[in-house]
Amino acid sequence: MIRAALPEDLPLLAAVERSAAALFIGTRMEWAASGPTLPASMLEEAAALGLLWVAWRAEAGVAGFLMAGILAGDLFIEELSVAAEHQRRGFGRALLQRAVSHAREAGLAGLSLTTDHDLAWNAPFYASAGFKILSGGAVTPTLRHRLKQEAEHGHDPAHRCAMRLSLSG
Repeated sequence: MIRAALPEDLPLLAAVERSAAALFIGTRMEWAASGPTLPASMLEEAAALGLLWVAWRAEAGVAGFLMAGILAGDLFIEELSVAAEHQRRGFGRALLQRAVSHAREAGLAGLSLTTDHDLAWNAPFYASAGFKILSGGAVTPTLRHRLKQEAEHGHDPAHRCAMRLSLSG
């Protein structure tokens, strides 16, 4: 079940994020497996704005979450994490679909994100859901700035990309 995050879910999300980040062990992004998780203040703000959803299983609790924000008229996906033991069961796709539904209901033009373009659970996953990699002038100044910030925090710009799913037409 996908639902809005509740206050009692918030303390559980760091463990989900840490578990999901274990995928990076053995890759060039191994540093992300032990890096910081999202600050509680960001999660609280997203939840208060109705932009934080969890995949909930009665027998297991929170299996995953998606946190978004509004960026330049799009719903911007800040984080999508599914705990290792719940991966490859459709939770990520269901969370993503909930974000798409929210963006449509809110009348937003689309959804955007930044991600790694060559790890299978990053850009290829989003491409399978209809997101397109942006290049050249299609990368808005806002997304270009976002990519620059990510590079300053350790992401290799040679492997990062901006992606967008248009909801018009």
